[in-house]
Amino acid sequence: MSTLPAARIFLGLNAAFSVISGLALLFVSSSIAQMMFTDPGDWKATILLGLGIGLLVFALDLVMLATNPYVSKSEVMLIVIADIGWIAVSAVLILFFGDLFTSNGILAISVVATFVALFAIGQFVGAQKIVPPVPHVDFRREGGGLVATVKRKVNAPVETVWDVMNDHPGYADVASNIAKVEVLSGDGVGMKRRCYGPKGENWEETCDRFEDGRAYGFRIHTEAQDYPYPFADLRGLWSVEPSGSGSEFSIEIAVKPKGNIILRSLFAPTAIWKFKPILVDLADAWAARMESKSKSNRVARGRSGK
Repeated sequence: MSTLPAARIFLGLNAAFSVISGLALLFVSSSIAQMMFTDPGDWKATILLGLGIGLLVFALDLVMLATNPYVSKSEVMLIVIADIGWIAVSAVLILFFGDLFTSNGILAISVVATFVALFAIGQFVGAQKIVPPVPHVDFRREGGGLVATVKRKVNAPVETVWDVMNDHPGYADVASNIAKVEVLSGDGVGMKRRCYGPKGENWEETCDRFEDGRAYGFRIHTEAQDYPYPFADLRGLWSVEPSGSGSEFSIEIAVKPKGNIILRSLFAPTAIWKFKPILVDLADAWAARMESKSKSNRVARGRSGK
């Protein structure tokens, strides 16, 4: 279940307001300084310019959260805390340093703080209604790359889960980022398959780990000249184990990006924002297929009297 829209709507409004305010401070900081301060100086315009840059960076973070269908309550509450900090600083400036500002300056600070307060209230109320997705997704940085893991409990026996996991062509039916999977050759370690993306892009993978009934792993041939994505290394591990009366499966994706140090440093936050909804939707769709097959197996056994 994706996040209810209220929190994301107010995050989006907050982002739009921050972009407008940031651009104004960036391009007309001197004029704004003249309007706000009783004694405008070059350094005050410079402060406003820096504030504008900060607001644009803050807006980028807000956009990433607002467009994440699985934004968490804690992520939204961090924004609420930041907004409360803005309101508190605004109150301090007006109450204790009011002589530095013109009447228009005090009015501008008050109006901005009022909008921020509205965003904070909307985000806070929306955050209380957020229900975390059933799949548990973790990210960790490792060896210059990123490791993403999603785990999902499922009401189906290990044998059924394993059968669904080994349906390689069927993987494309549950993975939103994959349109088709072809088994090229082999079985177990050394097996080769080709995956196709939604735009027809494709790549080859080789199974480099296989534990029958429990786990398998694939290494993606990122070194191939026709590999379509900017990854230097990409590996996946799919596994299942008993959990209570059912099972728990997990998918672990380890990826290292290509590019210079700047591109690599930007990779982790961007990848987390993009990968999380894909992994959550994949785990939910896979679990639904596993539970459906388990139910069908139980019905079939009941009809046969076994």
